[in-house]
Amino acid sequence: MTPETQAAAAPHDGFITYDELREPDLNAARWSPAGLPLPTGGDHIPLDPNAELSVGEGEVRVTIPRFSLSHNTFQPADSAKYLIFSTRQFELPPDRPATFAVDLAVKNIGGEPGDFRRGMAAFHAFDFEVSKRVFAVCGTSTRVLALHEQLGAWGAAEPFYHVVESPYVDFDDDFTRLRACEITLDRSRSTAAWRVDGRTVYETHGTLIPERVRIGFGIWTMLPIRDGRSRSLDGQGMNARWRRFRVRGVDA
Repeated sequence: MTPETQAAAAPHDGFITYDELREPDLNAARWSPAGLPLPTGGDHIPLDPNAELSVGEGEVRVTIPRFSLSHNTFQPADSAKYLIFSTRQFELPPDRPATFAVDLAVKNIGGEPGDFRRGMAAFHAFDFEVSKRVFAVCGTSTRVLALHEQLGAWGAAEPFYHVVESPYVDFDDDFTRLRACEITLDRSRSTAAWRVDGRTVYETHGTLIPERVRIGFGIWTMLPIRDGRSRSLDGQGMNARWRRFRVRGVDA
């Protein structure tokens, strides 16, 4: 075991592991590919045909040497290159915070790591069923980011899509090694916090916190469709590792 792996595997007080990730494939009882409902009917499954999945030793890896999945009219189907949800919904307690965490490492293949819109990997806590609210730690080889979304395509609320960077929280321009990523949601205070290696990347107050969430992981672009044509494919790809999905403050 390398020093990097030892550090990432160190105990985290109070956390319970969601999936040991010991099998050669994702456990279908715990994970499911996302289904994004298309405006024209049916579901879009964002699993890039070029994706290579590897599971084992407590870790899941996804490598897409070159993005090939796109859509010319529906933005979520164009942006999501690979997206997996937990089958479990976690009830958020009304009187205390709950934290969802993973160790994540991100490496861009080609492209420009400085421009997250062209390729990033993410760890999500989200509610697609009711509130349509999404919280994610995400990034590129060189950037560590927080993402906060109110999806509008499937809900009545006014949508927003915010990607936030804390400029003076210094991660050495390096997200290629495993870093501890945490999302803390507190219904009692209406707050959400995004932390990486124990440092706050972003925190918001007075925001809607759903009653329950799933966790998930994925690879994305975030370039808007222009004039009826996707701009998300430019020969770039992504390699990402997620290790030890864990939860604290909820019944696991």
